[in-house]
Amino acid sequence: MDALAVPFLEIFAWRQLLLGEEDWQFLVEVPVRAAIMFSITLATLRIIGKRGIMQGVFEIVTIITLGSAAGDPMFYKKVGLLPALLVFIIIILMYKLTNWIMARNKQFEHLIEGHHLRLITDGKFEIRNFHPQKFSKDEFFSDLRLKNITQLGQVKAAYVESTGHISVFYCPNDKVGYGLSILPEDLEKKYDHIKKTGIHACSFCGHTVEIKASTSVSCPVCDHQEWAKASDEKRIL
Repeated sequence: MDALAVPFLEIFAWRQLLLGEEDWQFLVEVPVRAAIMFSITLATLRIIGKRGIMQGVFEIVTIITLGSAAGDPMFYKKVGLLPALLVFIIIILMYKLTNWIMARNKQFEHLIEGHHLRLITDGKFEIRNFHPQKFSKDEFFSDLRLKNITQLGQVKAAYVESTGHISVFYCPNDKVGYGLSILPEDLEKKYDHIKKTGIHACSFCGHTVEIKASTSVSCPVCDHQEWAKASDEKRIL
């Protein structure tokens, strides 16, 4: 063996890398621990229910806590199963108690889960609900495009639900009006000087207005001066 290889093998702690502070016999115990904690986790999630798992921040925190409580006893010998089981019982009780309080107190529910936010009304952004520091317009437009929406005039109302999902209510095609085009190639071509007379859309709030060529105009709704292509394209059903 190469003389340089022996010191390397001696320095590199293979046993600690593979087993940590445990011994080889602990490997027999790991499958038993994993099976028990898996069963406890499965039973706990069954108690919480599928609807609870698919909800908002409170449920996500619950799942993360369960994962932490379940993971450590699986492969840490110094962590017993009974303390982990007690943690699971406490989590279930806290989950039930919090849900009970939220069902009776709307303010507490909004504090824990948040609430829906209406972002679009009749093809235009609700300025009072739009907070750039909390909300990515590009991500929102991406969600709309995934729903086959090409311009805001196709949207009667859109909400960001407390779960983070987007709910969209469409205008009938015979009532679709002009709106801000949300196609990436159109959004990239913003301008502050109108070169062609026609209907243009405010790139910030989506308000549409007819503007004459060779003018610079502020949006009458939000006072921004950047404009983008307006479209009256119908939605493909």
